Amino acid sequence: MPTVSHRALVAIPAVIAFVVVLLALIFVIWPPIAALVALAVAVGIGWFLVARAPGLALSALGARPLEEALHPRVESLVESICASFGITEPQLYTVDTDAIDAAVVGRANDTRLVITRGALEKLDRLELEAVVGRELSLFGNGVHAATVMVSVSKAVGPLGSMIHGRLLDGRQLARADIDGVQLTRYPPALAKALEKARAGAAVDHDPMSCHLWMVGPARAGVQPLLVERIDTLREL
Repeated sequence: MPTVSHRALVAIPAVIAFVVVLLALIFVIWPPIAALVALAVAVGIGWFLVARAPGLALSALGARPLEEALHPRVESLVESICASFGITEPQLYTVDTDAIDAAVVGRANDTRLVITRGALEKLDRLELEAVVGRELSLFGNGVHAATVMVSVSKAVGPLGSMIHGRLLDGRQLARADIDGVQLTRYPPALAKALEKARAGAAVDHDPMSCHLWMVGPARAGVQPLLVERIDTLREL
C-alpha cells in the first residue's frame, strides 16, 4: 500500500499539468488568467484520475464481474464476514488465471473484491475465507490511495516506476495479513493459502497495478518474501 494519501498522489500529475500549461500560456495571455487556466486544468486532471481510478485498476488487473450464481461459496463468505463486522459488501470480480491471488480496489464505501479463478478452485473453505477476510480488512486502510496510484502511475508515464519504488511500503502486506486473521481468527488457513500461492504460478501483471495483489510478482525492496509472511502467520 502507498505511504501517502490519494490526494498527495493526485497532486503529482496535477502539479506537472499546472506547470506545463502555465509555461505554455504565460507569454500568450495575461499571467493571472494563465494561472487560472492552468489551475483549472490541474484540478480537472486530478478529478479525472480519481474518478477513473477504479475502472483503470480493474482493467489493469484483467478483472471481470464474477458470476456469483456459479460461486455461491465465495458470495456466502463475503456476506458473512461483512455482516459480522459491519463492512459494506463489495462488488465481486474475478481474473481468469490459475494463480492463487486476490486484490481489492475502490474506496471505503465503494469497493470491488477481485479473486482469481485459481483461488476459487484450489482453496478449501477455510483458506478462501482467510483470503477474503484479509482483503476485506483492507477496506478504508489505504485502498483508495492504492487504487488511485494505478491511474496516477499511468498518467505520468516513465515516472510511474519511480513513484512505485518510493511510495510503496511492502511491510504493509505483512500487516494486512495480521489484520486479516483478526477477522477470521485462524492464522493457519491464511498461511496455507499463501503456501499454495507460492507453489503455483504468479498472476500476469501490469507493472503499475502489481501492488494491488495479495501475492503478486516479487519485487525487490517492495514485497517481503512470501516465506517470511508465512512464517509470521505460523507464529501467531
